[in-house]
Amino acid sequence: MLRRGVRYALGIGFRYLLSKKTKSVSVITSIAVSGVALGVAALLAVMSITAGFQDEFRDKVLGVNAHVLVMKYGDFEEYRDVVARAREMPEVEGAGPFLIQPMMLANGDRISGVLLKGVDPELMPTVLDLPEQMVEGSLEGLRAEGASPPVRPEERERAERGGEDLDAYLRAVDRAWRAGQIEQGAEPSPRDAPADEPEPRDTSPPEGAGAEADDAPIVLPTVTVPTPEQAEAALSGLDDEAPDTAPSLEDQAPVVPTSALPGVVVGRTLAAELDVEVGDRVRLVPPLAGFSSSLFGSGSPGTPRSRELRVIGIFEAGFDEYDTELVYADLYEAEQFFDHGDAVDGVEIRLRDPEQAPLIARRLEQELGGGAYHTMDWEELNHNLFTALEIQKIMLSLVIASIVFVAAFTVIATLIMIVLERKREIAILKAMGAADSHVLFVFLAQGMAIGLAGTIIGLLLGGGVCLYLDHIRFPLDPHVYLIDHLPVRLSGAEVSWTMLIAVLICLVATLVPSWWAARLVPADGVRQE
Repeated sequence: MLRRGVRYALGIGFRYLLSKKTKSVSVITSIAVSGVALGVAALLAVMSITAGFQDEFRDKVLGVNAHVLVMKYGDFEEYRDVVARAREMPEVEGAGPFLIQPMMLANGDRISGVLLKGVDPELMPTVLDLPEQMVEGSLEGLRAEGASPPVRPEERERAERGGEDLDAYLRAVDRAWRAGQIEQGAEPSPRDAPADEPEPRDTSPPEGAGAEADDAPIVLPTVTVPTPEQAEAALSGLDDEAPDTAPSLEDQAPVVPTSALPGVVVGRTLAAELDVEVGDRVRLVPPLAGFSSSLFGSGSPGTPRSRELRVIGIFEAGFDEYDTELVYADLYEAEQFFDHGDAVDGVEIRLRDPEQAPLIARRLEQELGGGAYHTMDWEELNHNLFTALEIQKIMLSLVIASIVFVAAFTVIATLIMIVLERKREIAILKAMGAADSHVLFVFLAQGMAIGLAGTIIGLLLGGGVCLYLDHIRFPLDPHVYLIDHLPVRLSGAEVSWTMLIAVLICLVATLVPSWWAARLVPADGVRQE
């Protein structure tokens, strides 16, 4: 019985809505449908664009950074064992070490501050999207032939000194320097000393001298001081023998062929700023290369002040911050600059499902025993960015949803006008035995019909706008928005949420006039007749 009453109530409601006798109501109904459609279209477009920004930033960030990072307090030298243990986990797709430090990249008089990221050429493709981001060149040659991990400074010193006495080592350095045997970047060993140097004189007292030898006077060697005339003659002779122009260290250093240099990969924007192409030579310089090492307490003899590299490729991550500042080099080359031996900053891990990153990060930290080790997932690493995007999406959706809310007032006005014009029919229906709920369904059907019609039209209109914006790739300023086009993601989630919000607003808007019509007394409807 109730189902039959609801069926005829819905039929009456639709006939009232499509009636041609009330032209003024039909016009207002069209306006209400148009208002709902415009609000839904705007809401769908905004939700699709904000979702596009979230996806675009996430893809760009995860294309350059891994899903999970393993860090360590102190020198991270056992990274190979951590990489092996991480790759044994079934959720892990790839793992590799990395080292990242601020540097300067120069091409002639053009110089730019960069972030040098040292990676393992063999393991990096399983972790990062760099091979897919290459627009010029390739990754072949990133590691120079015969490259090996550096040793720590103390290990190098022990190897170079060969266990000799420190005083003998310093004497050998002094003799080699005076003899012109030191080359740029080389350190002599004691065995490089000239063989004809006399052995140090034995100054110990003769056997049997006893305590009397301690009281003997110390005999100093005789030193002959030249006269001023002799010194002047010696200096003039050196000037005559010296060449007119002394060769600089750069002239004495051997010129390394470009093809033998280690490779480096730069971003497209950085390549344009430095005016470099694939195959050009660039110079990598530490930020403090111009300061004295004694001032900062660093700079051992094995640490290079600068290094020439060969541009082997240009990548485009689509994220202006990365394309302008990020530079990829071989891990071993990056380690040479910081003189900490074969130590890295951390291990980056790529998962098959990025959403499992927090769980895998906690589990891996527990397996490593915690302590000096700590892990970070991509959501924690970029928490501020994605939180800001999520808040922006919610606030914009609420603001645009207010357009649908304003259109709902038009629906309320339309239903009130219908109730006022149909008071006589409502009175007759109630006099014939129609229940209040049946009258309520009559006007709910009309309000929901207006809301559904506006929602469907709005979804079609908003979907068309989104597809058009995605097709033309509306340009943006990458220095402001970090990406070069307007991202749009039109998915079932955005469509469903938009439709749900619009229908709920229209349903709430129809309750007040429908309830007023259901409470109408039959005598009030026919009083004026």
